[in-house]
Amino acid sequence: MSTTPMRPKPFFAAMSRRRVPILCLLLIFAVIFAGVFIFASAAATNREDVQETLNKVSAAVEAAEPVYLRLVEIVEDEVAAMDSDYDDDDDYDSEEGEAYYDELTGQISLLQSLIAGLDGLPNDLNTSEGKTVRAACEYLTMLRDMTTDLAELLRYSIDMYYSVEPMGLMDMDTDDFAIIADQIWTRCHETKVLMEAITPPPYFAITHNDMIDRITEFRDFGDDFYYACYMEDPLRMYSCVYRMNRIVAMFVICGDNLDADITLQLRQAERRLDGPASQLRNELKQNLNLMRDYIGKGD
Repeated sequence: MSTTPMRPKPFFAAMSRRRVPILCLLLIFAVIFAGVFIFASAAATNREDVQETLNKVSAAVEAAEPVYLRLVEIVEDEVAAMDSDYDDDDDYDSEEGEAYYDELTGQISLLQSLIAGLDGLPNDLNTSEGKTVRAACEYLTMLRDMTTDLAELLRYSIDMYYSVEPMGLMDMDTDDFAIIADQIWTRCHETKVLMEAITPPPYFAITHNDMIDRITEFRDFGDDFYYACYMEDPLRMYSCVYRMNRIVAMFVICGDNLDADITLQLRQAERRLDGPASQLRNELKQNLNLMRDYIGKGD
């Protein structure tokens, strides 16, 4: 059986923050120039201890490599989908989404264990090995935070999908407007309750609450529409039609805002991967190779 990770459909697009610390940039430069200080620091440090430290750091960075590559793959796929006219809601598979989410949470656990495994190693910035340990911890932390952000975004999209399912169950294949009005009220109320139970990520809070307000308006419209049908009042019916057009327009705006929020998060993840994460990864690998070569020459 193949163990290759699945390439799920772009869930964030189907449902259509963090600034990098200054410390990260400092660590990048520290790692770049760490090789300059190898001779001075190694002379004052037990060579076997340095070798053990390098082995642990190398193992952690290598173990994180599949996570880095997977993050690049996910973000590239999602950004491409958001940039295209992706519209495949009918194929949204919640079970696949849950498996996708489990994969991300598993990666978070792995990264957390790798970070914990570096605890206790020398991290004195006056030594080259200390700089390398600090840089490795920052790199792994960066990957963990980015994976956490993506998992949070995916969890929200899945929960949103579940919450709006009741509205998709409306049966409009009837000429009885009263029945339609009753369905609108019932299904919107179910969706409102489900959406109020969701705790959105902070950057989605405004859009999420706006969506709840729009669903509440649609639910209340169903109540007024039912009353207009019961009274057989043409003026009330006309008023409801006008009101429906406004509600639809507001839903479109909410959808656009949600798309914009998702796109912003994906773009930020893309910049972090292409910039600081990629640079720190490359410098770590180069520095580890340089230090191993130097230690090996002393054997």
